[in-house]
Amino acid sequence: MISKDIFVAEGESPECSTKDSPRKATICGLVVTYQPDLEFASRIQTLMAQVAQIVVIDNGSSEACVRQLRGLENNGDIRLILNYRNEGVARALNQGVDWATTQGFDWILTMDQDSVVKESMVESLCAVWHEFPDKKKLAVIGSNYTASAGGKLFLAASGDNARCWIEVKTTITSGSLIPLSAFRLIGPFLEELFIDFVDFEYCLRARSKGFRVVMTRKPLMLHGIGNLTIHQLPWKTTSTSNHPPIRRYFMTRNQLALAKEYLWTEPRWTLLMFYRQFKAIALMCLFEKDVPRKLRYTALGMWDGLESNFSRIPKP
Repeated sequence: MISKDIFVAEGESPECSTKDSPRKATICGLVVTYQPDLEFASRIQTLMAQVAQIVVIDNGSSEACVRQLRGLENNGDIRLILNYRNEGVARALNQGVDWATTQGFDWILTMDQDSVVKESMVESLCAVWHEFPDKKKLAVIGSNYTASAGGKLFLAASGDNARCWIEVKTTITSGSLIPLSAFRLIGPFLEELFIDFVDFEYCLRARSKGFRVVMTRKPLMLHGIGNLTIHQLPWKTTSTSNHPPIRRYFMTRNQLALAKEYLWTEPRWTLLMFYRQFKAIALMCLFEKDVPRKLRYTALGMWDGLESNFSRIPKP
């Protein structure tokens, strides 16, 4: 079972303060990096203009990458936290939250290193907060996005476009605006998950505590899942993520862990995730390389997920 030892202040109810609306001066951007490419510096410039501070938490990148990041730190709007090994996404995000809290920020904006944000991202996320009727229960404002490969919109437009947001069960880490008042009640990102489904677990836990998760209707960034490639089946065009074997392990293990935890409270979400996982495995077998090794890691993830074993960190 997923650990329940997550801090919630004694006597507090599942609602957060509304005294501080999100604005540039109150928002700290958190970006977790691992071997960032040479275009990272240009991508982060667009984000810098929209928040008061950026914290880059690096998870054991090469010396060349660290030199690149140290060059960015010379700008006073960027704070660099260096982990000398890969501590996982959840641990890195919690480190960033700790720093932002000590500096007095009220909001965090979590980002992936390869997402390309629009100049209006923060403005659009703030607009959702102002429009949302029950601000005390708002845990996460996620960003709709366009796929970097293929250009597919994640959340397609629906008939009801009166609101600039739509309620969802989960949203991804990148492009998520989170009030720290809610974060203190919900608890930190679950570090035992290490990488995959960290964002989904946080959203599901927030919902279990009476909070709500929403996403913008408007796409606010370009975002890629894995190394996406497009393929043609006889009846449709599809895609595969080409995640390495170790990611197949974490995706499978963590999905099973969440399924065991939330099957009865979030059955539709759980069954949909199983369908997507089976579909991804089938497409992996058809179109990806290194399939036998990926299947072995998937099987290992199934075993550890069923056994609730979170101590294993397989070698890449």
